[in-house]
Amino acid sequence: MKNKKSAIIEHYINRVKDFNIPEYQVLDWESKEAQELRFKTLIKHFNMESSILLDVGCGLGSLAEYIDNQNINLYYIGIDIMPEMIERAKAKTFKNINPQFMTLDFFGNSNIEKEFDYIYSSGIFNLNLGNNDKFLKDAIKLFLIAARKGVCFNLLDISCKEKYGDKYYYYKKEDILKTTKEILESLNIKYNLKISDEYLNDDFSVFVDILNF
Repeated sequence: MKNKKSAIIEHYINRVKDFNIPEYQVLDWESKEAQELRFKTLIKHFNMESSILLDVGCGLGSLAEYIDNQNINLYYIGIDIMPEMIERAKAKTFKNINPQFMTLDFFGNSNIEKEFDYIYSSGIFNLNLGNNDKFLKDAIKLFLIAARKGVCFNLLDISCKEKYGDKYYYYKKEDILKTTKEILESLNIKYNLKISDEYLNDDFSVFVDILNF
């Protein structure tokens, strides 16, 4: 079985080098509008003015563009394991924010603790990597260790499995709630936990507000 990193790179490498296809297709989203609905849900939930936001798996910097267009004053850091993604993100022009992009494997840095106000991750759990449940569980724990105020990640809903097939991985909301609660309690974190699924039919976002920062 391929490791997570090589499987992800293999999936995206040809598309990220193709400048003739829309960015949302490079990133496996169904449309630009759907992609921005996820961002809108994030911005609506968290008040991130003057905060530090880490975007794990930032891809081509689409969230940074959305934040820039919304003129939200925050310090944005976007990381991705693929330098080809980061190169394209860095080439973009921003008017209202000064985003920082870097090639970095968040999950290979075990010393990150409470360095960011908010952590967001969109799409990195969608590919069927063969060990998604463990990957997600480990990721949630690391996100919660590294964030001071809140965490958000989105997942494909089990209801759309027949639509997209076995290339992707799907999750049950009740299982994710249970897993996230267990991790929060193991870390002795006071929290509010919410799932948002009204913005699209195929996926849902998990929001954790950390109350004891």
